[in-house]
Amino acid sequence: MVHEKQYPLTGKRFIDSKQRGKARCEVGWNWHPAPLADYDLWYVVSGQGTMRIGERSYPARKGACFVVHPGDQPHAEQNLEDRLTVIFIHFRMADALGLGGSEPSVELLHERVVYVEDTHEFEMLLHRTLECSYQQPLWAEEEFDCLLKQILIALFRSQQRSDSHAAVSKKQAQAIRRVVHRIHEGAGHRFPLEELAELVGLNPAYLSKLFKAYTGVSLKHYMTQVRMERAMHLLTETSMNVSQVSDALRYSTVFLFSKQFKQHYGAPPSAYALSSLPSRPHH
Repeated sequence: MVHEKQYPLTGKRFIDSKQRGKARCEVGWNWHPAPLADYDLWYVVSGQGTMRIGERSYPARKGACFVVHPGDQPHAEQNLEDRLTVIFIHFRMADALGLGGSEPSVELLHERVVYVEDTHEFEMLLHRTLECSYQQPLWAEEEFDCLLKQILIALFRSQQRSDSHAAVSKKQAQAIRRVVHRIHEGAGHRFPLEELAELVGLNPAYLSKLFKAYTGVSLKHYMTQVRMERAMHLLTETSMNVSQVSDALRYSTVFLFSKQFKQHYGAPPSAYALSSLPSRPHH
């Protein structure tokens, strides 16, 4: 069962407070509002400064994303030699089933700030959220809710990697994503570790260590999982039989394929095969 404290998005929807934008902070700017009535996602695009929330002070630099909660009274200042450019998005949180109005403040993150490593993809999400206000009203509320959830999931993952001391550099993260893409591209093939390491110019043992640090699972386990997911798709959504799927996924024997499939899913592949349909080539 998923614990609410670990996954605070469960059963929630996010409502646009209609206050968002991107701005380069003016000379003489500082931010010290009254206690907030809603949440504020406050992200530093560039520049340097400090943010104080409660008794804690945090560096405000590129990639810093603050989640300010209702009742917080933030105080931000900037370095005049390197002025801040920030994106801010105010929102409220409510029950996903619409069984009531706005909920009281829920701790979305156990720290008010996450320092995002992959700023390019994260900023694309933020800009898409800003653009919601310029789109036609049809589905605007649903789009805002979906984008906020994607943003918060990205923050949870960044924080989780940081908490487990498994953070890797931006360059290393790009290498891992390239390996992941290669594995999915050839889902039916178990790549030799040496081949994947050569793809990204890393030592095989070091690649294994980085992969586990970044994803939380071993490279071998991840390849098996992708392979099994492909097997399940072929068995349940095509007319291929167990023997054909085993061959397509390059297993040496049907017995070995069936054994690994049963270990992974708890039932043999024959339990899922669409055996009632005639076999035909898969194009």
